[in-house]
Amino acid sequence: MTADAAQALQLTLDGREVARYHDGADLAPELSPRPYLHPVRTPAGEILTETWPEDHRHHYGVSAAVVDVNGSTYWGGASYVDGTGYVLLPNQGRQTGSTPEVETAAGRTTLRQRLGWTSAEGVEQIQEDREVRLAAHADAHLLTWRSSLHAMSDLTIGSPATRGRTGAGYGGLFWRVGPAAPTEVRVATADGVVAGEQAALGAVGRWLTLTQHRAGGPVTLLLAQPEDALLPWFVRVSGYVGAGPAVAWERTVPLGQGETWDLHLWAALVDSEIDDATADRLHRDLKDLAA
Repeated sequence: MTADAAQALQLTLDGREVARYHDGADLAPELSPRPYLHPVRTPAGEILTETWPEDHRHHYGVSAAVVDVNGSTYWGGASYVDGTGYVLLPNQGRQTGSTPEVETAAGRTTLRQRLGWTSAEGVEQIQEDREVRLAAHADAHLLTWRSSLHAMSDLTIGSPATRGRTGAGYGGLFWRVGPAAPTEVRVATADGVVAGEQAALGAVGRWLTLTQHRAGGPVTLLLAQPEDALLPWFVRVSGYVGAGPAVAWERTVPLGQGETWDLHLWAALVDSEIDDATADRLHRDLKDLAA
């Protein structure tokens, strides 16, 4: 780990940068300033994250981007208003934290940070304990992200779907993929693997794969969750590419003062297409890394 700017840390494995962690302090208020990972690379150096894209300026690599906490947004951009559409409201929160603690040993790097989630009115709604782990693998880079959210008061977590926009239950831990390339998506559900955006959107399953066909060959981002804490997948491969577990897919989630809720997102970055057996093996490896 080295500091290459006031607001960024290089996260390395075996002396090579795998990811960079930004504190987000330089983001404009309407983007819901927050720490994020970008770039995040495969073993061959392919970048699988994107920031400030033209289609959604508030998308920033890998981040904790919850859409609605008691009316405050930590997603960035406009908020959905039923009957009106998306409106830029003065409700943008921000996440700020202590200096991250980073440990590197035995082919593994771990980042830990305590953060506060503060509303536009200056009220701290959530305290978060964040842990990001990176590990070298025979044919992939592995990453696990856990955000333990501690409610500072009674909270209700929502999404555009809970405000009336069906199918738009996004928000939680979110991975924006870039640069753009033709992308295929598959999800391993309890009833088998489903393919295509329509089938994958809202599906519940232990892993999701996004395989991009780039000029240099295929690359795959496998995203995964613990099997005892599965949330529906929000995913897009048309218009833009991004995915993550959806905290409030169809209904709001209450979180009482003093209660804690853990959000999880695991990832394997691979320089090839992968089959179902390989995806299952990587899921097991990610489970071991997160333990």
